[in-house]
Amino acid sequence: MLVSTSAYGQNLIAARGQAAVLPWLTAAGADGVEIRRELLPEDFTDFIGLGQACAGQGLAVVYSAPGGLWEASGLTVCLDQRLDEAAALGAIAIKVSLGHYPGGSLVDWAALRDRLNDFPPLLVENDQTPEGGTPEHLAACLEDAAAAGCSLGMTFDIGNWHWTNSNPLDAARRLGPFVRYLHCKGIVHDGGRLGAGVPHDGELSAWKALLAHLSSGLPRAIEYPLQGQDPVALTAEQLARLRRL
Repeated sequence: MLVSTSAYGQNLIAARGQAAVLPWLTAAGADGVEIRRELLPEDFTDFIGLGQACAGQGLAVVYSAPGGLWEASGLTVCLDQRLDEAAALGAIAIKVSLGHYPGGSLVDWAALRDRLNDFPPLLVENDQTPEGGTPEHLAACLEDAAAAGCSLGMTFDIGNWHWTNSNPLDAARRLGPFVRYLHCKGIVHDGGRLGAGVPHDGELSAWKALLAHLSSGLPRAIEYPLQGQDPVALTAEQLARLRRL
């Protein structure tokens, strides 16, 4: 079980840094942490030091980097930098969005396969956009990658499907073989707008049917608010809820 540092709120992380919350995760019994690049200072360069801080707390690292893997013309120009950052962190995986997958002859899968050989596993996540958050677009990319022998996996974000009006259970049926990492978050409705929230018992119950289509033992991450006067106790409580699934 992992916890995304974003769960503690952008303001707290901006004031104290992501390393400051690592002892909370350890005390709460988490196995790992998801480090968010968008929450790092703009001039941040000490990925090795941050990775050592995570290791010092006994936490595995998944690196979440904003932006898509694909642009209309091909791979994003930021890919090499993101892979180097993940390696410096000692990450067990790097998570990115799909972006605009061009498909067909515009993709040199052999080149991507060779680039990924020396780096942590690369996982594309269903985000909240039409191009990167529907089962059809993700399946097209992942199926092409598999056919080309490229070890591209998927981060399955349970909550994000609601932003694209996709059915999470149907998505699990179609994409289950590719899923390597699970993002957990409940959904709240605020004046017609969607937001991330602590999952209620009904949501957790519905997730059980979804999990039946995914590999057992997948790493799971909390990506919903853990904000209160006792963050360690709150984190421990939510980790226990997810472990019971």
